[in-house]
Amino acid sequence: MKGFSAFLTCVSLLAPVAALADINPAGVWEGTLNTPNGDLGFVFNLHRDGDKWVAEMDVPAQGVTEMPLSNVKVEGSSISIPIPGPGDPHFDGKVSEDGKTISGKFSQGDGTIPLELKWKSAPRAVSKAAANTGEVQVLEGIWEGTLDTGGAQLRLRFNFVKNADGSISGTLDSIDQNVNGVPMGPISRTGDSIKIEVKSIGGSFEGTLDKDAAKLTGTWSQGGGSLPLTMQHGKPAKKS
Repeated sequence: MKGFSAFLTCVSLLAPVAALADINPAGVWEGTLNTPNGDLGFVFNLHRDGDKWVAEMDVPAQGVTEMPLSNVKVEGSSISIPIPGPGDPHFDGKVSEDGKTISGKFSQGDGTIPLELKWKSAPRAVSKAAANTGEVQVLEGIWEGTLDTGGAQLRLRFNFVKNADGSISGTLDSIDQNVNGVPMGPISRTGDSIKIEVKSIGGSFEGTLDKDAAKLTGTWSQGGGSLPLTMQHGKPAKKS
């Protein structure tokens, strides 16, 4: 009888683990962060990409749409979603047994705020980037410049790489904000005029390419405002 009781104990301990393994957190999740500066809505589109978990994030109040998030971790009922930005922002939570809620906290710097996400739908399809237009291959490489916001100097980096098919793709780094790899596109060129969309953060750059293809002089626009920005062509970008 003693051995039988021990076996039953093992079964009861293992049962919750098996139940958690069946939880599939894929889907569109929505929640509101109650900050000292007001409420901020978040939408996470969590799904598999091959053998790994990834997500896209919307923050409507900040004009952020489908910002890709990498290094997402799903372990049983535990979810961890790193978010680009200063102070290492990230969300950590646990999926409820019914798979409809993720209760956790949003952390940034030394602060944490509770955040509960509600399941809204199955994962949505990720929008395909629009095709580039014009001869944009000349942009290949790294471009760097500084945006003078009046209160701070923000160093920006454009990374343009040539794909196997000869097309160009780009990402944006905001060095001082610790934001890296924001997708850029579409990219268009008409004569010496270059326009680059950064749709995930509601931004764009329009500039003029000099005769040596070494400088872009133009304007960065975002959130209804615009600032002058000059980008210098540096060393070739490395494709990850």
